[in-house]
Amino acid sequence: MTRRVFVDTWFFAALLDARDSHHREARAIEKRYSAYHLLTHDAVLTELLSYFSEFGAQMRRAAVAIVRNAFTQMHVVHADEALFRRAVDLYEARPDKGYSLADCMSMLVMRDRGITHILTNDHHFRQEGFTVVSDAP
Repeated sequence: MTRRVFVDTWFFAALLDARDSHHREARAIEKRYSAYHLLTHDAVLTELLSYFSEFGAQMRRAAVAIVRNAFTQMHVVHADEALFRRAVDLYEARPDKGYSLADCMSMLVMRDRGITHILTNDHHFRQEGFTVVSDAP
């Protein structure tokens, strides 16, 4: 069985932006995880497009291309009202953490599907017991 790995906004952003301090790391990760079944959700893709909204037309086009490619190259979970409400509950339950709502949605999607590994460097996922990319073998 192919191992499933969740893809976070950090990975997409670092992969896309050659000026990002994590770009080289993201490129190496992309090669290392190319045979894995990758999964994300639409809030991650929304977050990515929001992040690049003021980077200029060329970067906006590149971000759109990444998003469109995600729909053909990986499984994209669509957030429904139930997931959104559960994410709000998790967000509310962790007032001591800096989790974004998109992070909470990602954590729930991962738990629901038994996914333990995430392509990110976001320590919030480690705090919830997930293996972030820098910890993965």
